[in-house]
Amino acid sequence: MRQTPIVDANRFRHALRRHAAGVVVVTGPGPVGLTATSLTSVSLDPPLVSFCVSRESTTWPDLRQADYFAVNVLAGDQAAIAARFAGRGVDRFGAPTRWRPGPYDVPLLSGVTVHLLCEPYDTIALGDHWLVVGLVVGTEVGSSGEPLLYHRGRYGGFNPHTELI
Repeated sequence: MRQTPIVDANRFRHALRRHAAGVVVVTGPGPVGLTATSLTSVSLDPPLVSFCVSRESTTWPDLRQADYFAVNVLAGDQAAIAARFAGRGVDRFGAPTRWRPGPYDVPLLSGVTVHLLCEPYDTIALGDHWLVVGLVVGTEVGSSGEPLLYHRGRYGGFNPHTELI
């Protein structure tokens, strides 16, 4: 029996709004795609990344069937793309979304900072989300250098104060 009470979901959500997170769009053949703010590097050997997706996602069942998917790390000026892929009932790949077919018919979004082409590695049910792990089989660095961030319920860019040497 649990001795320590857990925090209320709304209080937890409010606390995490203080954490800035990078924004990605995960895409797969179909085309299908969704916005995520939980991308993290898992391992260098083998090269693994992970992201989380709600079990209530209507896009995840189609994306889960893909043999390959891409993690498109959005650039600082791509808030509209993030919002589009987070919404429901809209043609996410229609105009004004710019994309091209990549390897294995995986859609690659234009103007992103980087594409990570992945094979599904593992999917684990955790709470009300799926933890998805991908094996990175290819990368493509884009022309934009600054990432899109999500903080306090809003999208924004990265403005460094100092440069590390």
